[in-house]
Amino acid sequence: MKKIILTLFILFLIPIAGFGEKNWDVYFTNPDKIKTIKVINPQDGLIDAIKGSKMSFYGAFFDISSVKFANEIIAAHKRGVEVKLVTDNGTFSGEAIRKIYESGIPVIPDTGSGLMHNKFAIIDGSSVFTGSYNITENCTHKNNNNAIIINSTEVAEIYLAKFTEMFDNRIFGNRKKTGAFARLQRKYYVKLDDIDINVYFAPEDNVEKIIHGRIAKAKESIKFMQFSFTSNPISEIMIKKFKDGIEVKGVFERKGSGTEYSQYTKMKIENIPVRLDGNRYVMHHKVIIIDDHIVITGSFNLSKNANTRNDENVIIIGSKEVALKYIEEFNRIYGKGK
Repeated sequence: MKKIILTLFILFLIPIAGFGEKNWDVYFTNPDKIKTIKVINPQDGLIDAIKGSKMSFYGAFFDISSVKFANEIIAAHKRGVEVKLVTDNGTFSGEAIRKIYESGIPVIPDTGSGLMHNKFAIIDGSSVFTGSYNITENCTHKNNNNAIIINSTEVAEIYLAKFTEMFDNRIFGNRKKTGAFARLQRKYYVKLDDIDINVYFAPEDNVEKIIHGRIAKAKESIKFMQFSFTSNPISEIMIKKFKDGIEVKGVFERKGSGTEYSQYTKMKIENIPVRLDGNRYVMHHKVIIIDDHIVITGSFNLSKNANTRNDENVIIIGSKEVALKYIEEFNRIYGKGK
């Protein structure tokens, strides 16, 4: 009897494969190379995902110019992984693209009037990599960027539908759903363990309105890091929430903050504690953190073009654990802000 009890006790201590494992990982750049900051670079996370791929890698990235990425994706292609890429026609050049294209990997440039500004990849139909990260040397080493990888076939299916629309059907800048019940049929929401995930795409989903609605429901705090923030509706709802007693604070990328379209000056006038970033290169985040448990990230800048012209993706993640990682990054960026 004692042996049986001891055996059961030991089995209870041994973790069951897949049980309790994280279904996500978050990555941040460290342009200042501060040794005390323990983060993994988005490029390293993406390279690891490519190395681990067994069947397929489908990527939609605004800019692909990293030769390191090119070499890794070509190696995956040579070992039998199906590789397909979509990029913006304005960045469809350079050594990396040339090497990828000449290897036989199909690369489709967009044909839309706006930008193909997406930044996401689907790996083996079971994982998604997304965030603000472009596959460039600057975005890897000089700019502030974030990325998250989510292990979920359901989330992967949502992104795959968008990728197929662009790669197979050559549809870019899609402003409407097709079919009488297309909006009802399209999946937006996934429950992954205790994490709530919503995925949207611009211009078809009116992402600005969705973000506005999320901010309007904030009960305690709104923190943001924005490369481009020219959306008047978003700044107005943030100002309203601030006046209602909700904590609002944020960081603007310095370049462009002095233009008539930037919301920086307006928010300063309202005494909202916003700062200009301290990176001498680029603060490239497109992040909003609501009530310290909802994270909005992806390729979507808070601008009219992002909402109505460009191909963009945004993911909304309801998780205190994920939010904590982004709050740590926010505190670093805000602390260095001017």
